[in-house]
Amino acid sequence: MFKTITDTLAIGSNEDVQSLENLAATGYKTVIDLCPAAEGTQLDQETVKGVGLAYLSVPVSMQTLNDETFNAFKTALQTAEKPVYTRCASGLRAGVFTLLNLGQKEGWTKAEYLQQREALEIPQKPNCPLATFAESYFQ
Repeated sequence: MFKTITDTLAIGSNEDVQSLENLAATGYKTVIDLCPAAEGTQLDQETVKGVGLAYLSVPVSMQTLNDETFNAFKTALQTAEKPVYTRCASGLRAGVFTLLNLGQKEGWTKAEYLQQREALEIPQKPNCPLATFAESYFQ
């Protein structure tokens, strides 16, 4: 999965070397990986660097789903060389965190955030802790 958010931001779940090479070839400079090592889907830092991309890890799990982790993501995104590709195993965490950050910057309402999430076809399960976390920013 690969979805462009803005000229400098994209999200997805790509993890194979060819996908990473394609990212680098199209001008992406940095990968922010939201997968924790324990999940087994975290990218290998040396592989990412080997194709010419910078690698930043901001592990997001249900145990670390909090303001501190979101702030770490915002800092990584702010300091990363653009364009940035943010990824996780399914693209859900990457999509929610990226849209939440963009929404805060642009002053979105909850309805605007939800509209953007829907437009990108980012799946959301009922009673999802990630959705609850994101929507709490708009209250």
